[in-house]
Amino acid sequence: MKFVRLFEPIVINRLFIENRTVMPAMGLHYTNDYSFPERMRHFYRRRAHGGVGLMILGPVAFDERGAAPAMPGIFDDRIVEAFRVFLDELHRDTKTKIAIQLFHMGRNAPSPLYTGKPALAPSALKSRLTGLVPQAMTEEDIREVQVGFATGAKRAKDAGFDMAEIIACTGYLVSQFLSPVTNLRTDAYGGPIENRMRFGLEVIRTVRAAVGPDFPIGIRVAGNDFMEGGHTNAESALFCREAERAGVDAINVTGGWHESNTPQLTSHVPPAAYVYLARGIKEQVGVPVFASNRLGDPIVAEQVLRSGAADMVGWARPLLADPDLPRKVRDGQAALAIRCICCNQGCFDGIFAGRGVTCLVNPTVGREGELKIAPARPPKKIYVAGGGPAGMEFAWVAALRGHDVTLFEKEERLGGQVDLAAAPPGKAEFLNVTRSLEARMRAAGVKIRRRSPLTAAKVRRGEPDLVAVATGSRPITVGVPGADRPHVVDAWDVLRGNVAHIGRRIVVIGGNAVGCETADFLVSADCPKPENAAFLLYHGAENPQHLRELLCRSGRQVTVIEMVERMAANVGPSTRWVLLKDLQMKGVELRTGTKLVEITDKDVVVETAAGRESIPADTVVMAVGSRSVNDLARRIEQNGTPVVTLGDAASPRNMMDAIREGFEAALTV
Repeated sequence: MKFVRLFEPIVINRLFIENRTVMPAMGLHYTNDYSFPERMRHFYRRRAHGGVGLMILGPVAFDERGAAPAMPGIFDDRIVEAFRVFLDELHRDTKTKIAIQLFHMGRNAPSPLYTGKPALAPSALKSRLTGLVPQAMTEEDIREVQVGFATGAKRAKDAGFDMAEIIACTGYLVSQFLSPVTNLRTDAYGGPIENRMRFGLEVIRTVRAAVGPDFPIGIRVAGNDFMEGGHTNAESALFCREAERAGVDAINVTGGWHESNTPQLTSHVPPAAYVYLARGIKEQVGVPVFASNRLGDPIVAEQVLRSGAADMVGWARPLLADPDLPRKVRDGQAALAIRCICCNQGCFDGIFAGRGVTCLVNPTVGREGELKIAPARPPKKIYVAGGGPAGMEFAWVAALRGHDVTLFEKEERLGGQVDLAAAPPGKAEFLNVTRSLEARMRAAGVKIRRRSPLTAAKVRRGEPDLVAVATGSRPITVGVPGADRPHVVDAWDVLRGNVAHIGRRIVVIGGNAVGCETADFLVSADCPKPENAAFLLYHGAENPQHLRELLCRSGRQVTVIEMVERMAANVGPSTRWVLLKDLQMKGVELRTGTKLVEITDKDVVVETAAGRESIPADTVVMAVGSRSVNDLARRIEQNGTPVVTLGDAASPRNMMDAIREGFEAALTV
């Protein structure tokens, strides 16, 4: 496909934007005092140089009570000069236009922890995110916050920003006023939707008055709250129509609220699943509309623009994964792009863990100022044993630095355990890890030897200067009676399709990520695929309720047992709830505090706090962990060849750590 629409210019108000890609604002947690530190500047600088059309910096606080110190602030005049210097640089060196997102969290602000004052909200309803009860805003509070938005916008204009965006989505302050779920007021700001819109429309008018008619103003809205009793797309479109009349020049449409139990960001969400929300709003307004959520595939993004459903496409996580994505697509190098796999492990889980945003597939995220790929002096001859994520990452980076790199893989396929990660429902995006790394290896000149395990003898003959051992790991076996019975299989073999006969009653031993995802794989095997259900629904072949039942009804009875009290404990918080919800909807029995004692021909004997019991089992699936495979490293070291051991070969770890380790090691050789 030719990428035509993606690289057509667009004008918002009087702002000329070179292409149709926009990087929405995203929390980074690179500061803890409202400052705009060098780490954050490196991050945004890198994306601007990658060719994105419009970059929205933020969220940015315009007061302390509605925000948190983990984001930059623009609530005093001193920051204006700091922003101005940075923006002048980007405008000088790139064609990217830079907007600011003005942010107020409403009832979700943790302000009591930092200001000693309760958060402000339309009504005094406890936040589901903080557990704290906010203060219902008086009319004086309303005016102060509206002036705060306007003052922040004026400072942003003075600093050199090209545009200001008002946040009115994801359950923050403006959307709290809009929704009957959080707005219980009985005055002019509550009740019917005309009143609930009043606060947001007044914010827009106040900002417009502060910045003048020619400065672009955008608004980011939830296309559907996905909250029971909240706004649907129809109410959102009604608000956007009035927002345009109030002075908005662009509308950035995302999915629902943070509190929603509808997945919006994980790999389970089909590409372009929420474009209909942007289309529903675009049909009601005349200003440019942005579409967001799962549009990182350039082909999908081009198709969305061609369809007319939106005027720009949002690439947030895709630009974490590859800052150069716009440039690569424009220059015909899309195959070399580092594809976002929507795992959320570095971005959203990084925020929840308090370490700031990182990325599984791009180890430089958040470290752009310190990790540089520099030419090697002198170049070396390097062998890499193992074509998993750690080995491939090491190989392409080392080759890019100028080393002569040969990678040896004992299997026909590359990727190591990537195929295991990609097998469960909604995880096929993980295959892009292998595809992307292989493309980058080839472009960097790595010589790839498939079905050719590296041996100590090959090392002696080839005389490399260094060997990187990334030979991975293998599953652990447990020493309980009956573990060697023929109906006991390993989760890795199940996920790879190597087990042809699996019974109706299945017990999975181990409730970690592999165990739970294997259970999801097994229980989904005989359910209709979602695309099949959509086909039947489209043609009226089945009624919606029956189709939903079919999607969740398996002929298999699957039980997962776990010794500890927390199921899927090693799954990140942004995706764990989706996995557990899926298992529960499909009837998988999740049993914590349950210890395996014995496996018989017909059941599994377990021990719980209540004593021993038996669980019927036709097939028992082991998912109890893995151990390193690193004998090769010891043999090569004995011959005197320098060795670096990477990934699971050093010790079992997750894919993000393996890729990071491969990248960092390649910078040091």
